[in-house]
Amino acid sequence: MARENETFRLELEQVIQFFGQKRIISRTDVQHYTGRSRNWVINRIGPQTEFTQVDLARAMSRLSGRR
Repeated sequence: MARENETFRLELEQVIQFFGQKRIISRTDVQHYTGRSRNWVINRIGPQTEFTQVDLARAMSRLSGRR
């Protein structure tokens, strides 16, 4: 079974704090959250138009491991 990234829980807390009770997040919401362009979100987070908070936190924690 795969282990979650070290920063996953921290990212999830931040996502929950930012979006509150909103469980489905649009690509535009992700753009506002990250401050990045549509193409960056598509290439780094995913091509879908909607994400769950867990999807976003998982993708962000995966990105934080890249330096």
